[in-house]
Amino acid sequence: MTTDGRDTRWAEHRQTRRRQLVEDALRAIRRHGAGVGMDEIAAQAGTSKTVIYRHFGDRAGLYAAVVANVHAFIQSDLSAALQLTDPGDLPVLAHDLADAYLTLVERDPEIYRFLLTPPDASSVDPYGGLPELIGEHVSAAIAEHLSGRGQDPSCASTWGNGLVGFIRAAADSWMATEPRAPRTEVLAHLDAFFSPALATGLAAVPQRQEL
Repeated sequence: MTTDGRDTRWAEHRQTRRRQLVEDALRAIRRHGAGVGMDEIAAQAGTSKTVIYRHFGDRAGLYAAVVANVHAFIQSDLSAALQLTDPGDLPVLAHDLADAYLTLVERDPEIYRFLLTPPDASSVDPYGGLPELIGEHVSAAIAEHLSGRGQDPSCASTWGNGLVGFIRAAADSWMATEPRAPRTEVLAHLDAFFSPALATGLAAVPQRQEL
């Protein structure tokens, strides 16, 4: 069956329009805050709420599209930051992960707050699987470090996902506090916890048993 060129062009147009509306929603959130209304988003986009609903169904649909857009950006930035880190130094890995995450949060606080406030209880997970994606990346780096030392890497997934979850929870708490402490202070608190914890953990990991 052949594809009608008009159908393809229409589908491409719809995708382009959806991306434009998501970008407009992000601008409206930055301007009006995480509690932005649909009227304000429509005004920012220079259109009507009816057009937005036509593309996304409802506010929950628009929220899900914004989440997907922001998560793709966060994952790209965190992955790029971690690629510059020596996996042989786990405290530095934890520091760089926390620093990159807190920097992203601080750069766009209203966007981050918007992600953490889904429109209703039935909406998509506000984290959208992002912690798992980053957790896999960090876990792989930890496994590489342990294997390089001849140690059993079986704890890598627990440590990697735990680090990501801890940092995310710390960032959520930081963003919910007013007035917010300086980012450097929060980062120092995380370093003070992770550095001795990782040193103790590494010392307790047994050597890998060769078959």
